[in-house]
Amino acid sequence: MSSSVIEQGGTFASTPKRQRGQKRRFGAAGIINVLLTNLVLQVLLASSIVSVTAATLISQLINTCLGYAIYGKIVFKAQGLRHHRPLLRYILLMTAMWLLNTVGIEFGATVGLNKNLVAAGLIPCLAMLSFIAQKYWVFR
Repeated sequence: MSSSVIEQGGTFASTPKRQRGQKRRFGAAGIINVLLTNLVLQVLLASSIVSVTAATLISQLINTCLGYAIYGKIVFKAQGLRHHRPLLRYILLMTAMWLLNTVGIEFGATVGLNKNLVAAGLIPCLAMLSFIAQKYWVFR
């Protein structure tokens, strides 16, 4: 049985159209967003022009600007994106993502791992956390 069908009182009904394909849209939008923002992060980390904190902050700012519109409109088809509540929640979530990314990279470097590999390895974990938080908290 497909995940887009839910049981309701002994009968089956389709999931609302708004929710169909969210994971695929999130994945596609995320790939574009992650490629752009991670490219910036990797270049900054490799060049040592700025600290890890500044590098992750710069990439997170790019991610936030692109992400709010893309995820809100295309992925979750949210209404009221110009209201302050979803925007504030999205900014708080992205701040948490930046902190988790920074701490993860710094921790990896402390135990002798390559910063770039750690940064790349954190992507799937942070993406899952971000999807769940956006779906159930930011754009609900």
